[in-house]
Amino acid sequence: MRENWNRKRPGPPPLLWLPVWLLLCGVSSAGASDPQEEARVIDGLQKSYDSAVDFVTDFRQETELKTLARSLKAHGKLYFKRPGRMLWRYDEPKGQFVLADGKNLYYYQPEQGQVLKSPLKSAFRSDIPLSFLLGIGNLKKEFKVSLKGLEQGLYLLRLEPRGELGGFGEILLGVDAESFNIHSSRIRDAAGNVTMIRFAGMRKGTGLKDSLFRLQLPEGVDVVELGAPSR
Repeated sequence: MRENWNRKRPGPPPLLWLPVWLLLCGVSSAGASDPQEEARVIDGLQKSYDSAVDFVTDFRQETELKTLARSLKAHGKLYFKRPGRMLWRYDEPKGQFVLADGKNLYYYQPEQGQVLKSPLKSAFRSDIPLSFLLGIGNLKKEFKVSLKGLEQGLYLLRLEPRGELGGFGEILLGVDAESFNIHSSRIRDAAGNVTMIRFAGMRKGTGLKDSLFRLQLPEGVDVVELGAPSR
């Protein structure tokens, strides 16, 4: 499904759903740190993540499609509320959104005139643990995490799901050294395509309403279901 979506416009890569959700580009490794430092950073990220009942952040996204020699850019706002609710609302491409309501994933491209619906579990080709991505899991139990270095106030973490990577070649997180918020994300797939997302202006505990994560169909738009429906 992800391959079909990326033909037209960029959508959030599956890991994002790390706050998520969610991988840093352009930061060189300063050398592996000692195990105590690595554990401190991982624990700091977990605590920062666990403390976020909800958050809102701006994002800027760029996908380099190696096979097509093209670059796709997008930006907007990301809304997250645990467990399992997310909304990527795009300012560019205007009107586009990706919504997760805890059970299903919805993707809307205005020029297509339809919303694609898929159960969350079948929306990802990899075995990236959904429990962590949806706000109910543990980083160390569900990923092999290594600290690659520190540069310009950012820790660089490499995440490998404890299972098959599916279509992914590399997953990296850029984590703020003071707040332990995720600053940026980078995913390189097996074909060499790279998706980079940078986050800015994160606000936690904003009191997001559940209604924000309910599907509101644009007028005249149909829902096309992909995969088995969720119960």
